[in-house]
Amino acid sequence: MQIKVNEPYMVDDLVVYFVSEKEALVTDYDCRFELETTTDRCNCCTFRFRSCRDSGFQCRHIKAVRKLLK
Repeated sequence: MQIKVNEPYMVDDLVVYFVSEKEALVTDYDCRFELETTTDRCNCCTFRFRSCRDSGFQCRHIKAVRKLLK
């Protein structure tokens, strides 16, 4: 899939909005939180806590970005 910067994409219940070729803002469909996300980093609390114990952990925001960049 060809990804365009500054275009919103729906992935399940998330909106993924790329601000560069490698970084996106990921928001729940109800726009509660806007999270800075890349293919290996996210500022959501789930990723911050779980990645300390599991270095390979991927939150749903990272999975959404990876799904679009495949």
